[in-house]
Amino acid sequence: MLKKGNKVSLTDLSQKIYNCEFLGFCYLGKRLAGISAIKRPSKSYVEYIHTQAGLIRHTEDFIFELGYSFTDPELRRIGISSTLKGLLQDKIMHYEGMIFSTTATVSSQRYLKAKGFNSCGKPYQGNYDNNIIYFEKPINHGYR
Repeated sequence: MLKKGNKVSLTDLSQKIYNCEFLGFCYLGKRLAGISAIKRPSKSYVEYIHTQAGLIRHTEDFIFELGYSFTDPELRRIGISSTLKGLLQDKIMHYEGMIFSTTATVSSQRYLKAKGFNSCGKPYQGNYDNNIIYFEKPINHGYR
């Protein structure tokens, strides 16, 4: 499904998936409808993202990234992605630190803002999207 979304590098993708803290899957019957993840980003990746967004941060505070979210285009607009992301965030509420997410998708940007994420820095050009916006929030400050 990540390949279908065409927004993720396929290099070492299996290892990146295994490195996730939590994975979320939504099935409608036997059909995989959506996916999402709480990722454990490497320090170098966090530094790279912060540089892209023009931010200076203490990278050790950023322990998770909300990402790998994709919903089958035929099944969008019924809350699959929002539900998965909410359930995944519930799983990390006992951690101390920061979570971030990056997206150029307007619906994802609206979701993040509604759930207490703050947009920071400047939009940047990614490998798969233009105008990527960086969002962050403390993990233990709730979002519902």
